[in-house]
Amino acid sequence: MAKSATAKDGFDKKTKKKGKKNGVDATARGKVKGKKAKSDKPAEEKSGKREGFEGLAKLVDHPLVADLLAAGAIAAVAAIAEHKMGSNESSSKMVKSVGKAAAAAMGKRLMGDLGAVTGAAVEAAKKA
Repeated sequence: MAKSATAKDGFDKKTKKKGKKNGVDATARGKVKGKKAKSDKPAEEKSGKREGFEGLAKLVDHPLVADLLAAGAIAAVAAIAEHKMGSNESSSKMVKSVGKAAAAAMGKRLMGDLGAVTGAAVEAAKKA
């Protein structure tokens, strides 16, 4: 048979809570909080985050990215308009279909642009 919990084990049957041992609450022992350590990172690492953000901002400003976002937005608006006119789907299904339409339009645009770039690279390689 299994041994029943007793007050000797520090476990009270009625309240199902740990008891105090040696005058210290058993649950409070591991919860000692200290002051947070100040950042020891040099200024160079902090400025690296800023440079990363600036690089991301430059990427977003790129014409190809702008074209991809525009194609996705147009496809999303078209899918929303199609949903409003036709079916009685739930809004979650509409969001899913809008996302699929935007992703498909962006993928089609990206593959077309990459196809043009690779075609031009192949022609340039043949001439050289």
